[in-house]
Amino acid sequence: MSDEMRIVPMDESTIDVDVEGVEEVCSPTDCAGAFVHSFSHSFVQGPIDGVTEVVNTIAGKHVIPKVEVVKSPERAEIGTSRWQAQKAGSGAGIIACLFVIGSLLTRRRG
Repeated sequence: MSDEMRIVPMDESTIDVDVEGVEEVCSPTDCAGAFVHSFSHSFVQGPIDGVTEVVNTIAGKHVIPKVEVVKSPERAEIGTSRWQAQKAGSGAGIIACLFVIGSLLTRRRG
């Protein structure tokens, strides 16, 4: 073994172990609810927040108040099935929003 690489023993104080350690698995209904809530937040609330931020920044003052149509989903613990459902729903909502905006911009009049 070279001098650069050496084995360092770990004692119990250096290991960060979650004592409970049991992942709470959400039921299919809960996971579907987390997916739909995150989807609707990204699809509806995201563009509203974006327009509000742009207008208020350009105006240099608080012109449009904060409008909350869809509340943001509760944060789930990272790595859990509920967290994965929220991330997938959020991504799908953003993609759906981009499709809608793209179709509105490329729609031909005639």
